Amino acid sequence: MTRVVTHRLIIDSPGPGPWNMGVDEALVLDAVEQSVVTLRFYQWSEPTLSLGYFQRYEDRNQHEPSRGCAIVRRQTGGGAILHDRELTYSLSLPASHSLAAQAQNLYAAVHDAFIATLTSLLGVRTSQWNLARSDQESSTARRREPFLCFERRARGDVLLTPLTENGGAIWKILGSAQRRHRGAVLQHGSLLLEKSPAAPELPGLRDLTGQPFAIGEIARDLNARLTAALGIRLLDMELPPKLQSKAEELANIKYERTAWTNRR
Repeated sequence: MTRVVTHRLIIDSPGPGPWNMGVDEALVLDAVEQSVVTLRFYQWSEPTLSLGYFQRYEDRNQHEPSRGCAIVRRQTGGGAILHDRELTYSLSLPASHSLAAQAQNLYAAVHDAFIATLTSLLGVRTSQWNLARSDQESSTARRREPFLCFERRARGDVLLTPLTENGGAIWKILGSAQRRHRGAVLQHGSLLLEKSPAAPELPGLRDLTGQPFAIGEIARDLNARLTAALGIRLLDMELPPKLQSKAEELANIKYERTAWTNRR
């Protein structure tokens, strides 16, 4: 059993982009300093485009529908995400956790939990993309990747597959990214729930399945499955005041600054 001080489950109110990114960074720093595991579910207070760490700021002009949206740069890589009608999660693990140093196993464990939840609650067929695929990709292929994360495919992405052989297109509905800090790891990702006017080319669960569901029900089911997969027991709580202050500081000095957002 992993030894940690506390296991936290945080279900946050919607917040602006700099705050959401500040909280995620504060939590991974806390994982380093206090050996705390935190699972967080949250949404966004306004449609926000988050750029991957390595994307160029000017590339946002490639996507016309989101040009009027707020923008923030993540500390994780990957393509841009339009955060609007979706559920975002973050998981912070200290170095002492057995999966902290196993990148692909952590992706698989979390994404398997999402697959089990969606199958149980909605009866949909989902799968991880091409787990046998090599992680090696040519630099040319990377340069040709689409701007939006949900138009890309990466090893382990969760895809909604057709119910019949002729069921139509296969759509990515969940992708995740990781960032490591002094042995701890932050993994966060987004589950598309519904098509956004700021990204009309990307359907979500409601569009693809036609089924109603409650976001809270999804989060609670995921919590149960992830606690089992990670070998932990999470305590439902609000973000502690000390971490609120740290998140505000990070939002103010980093994620709200054009020096960070426009750095590439």
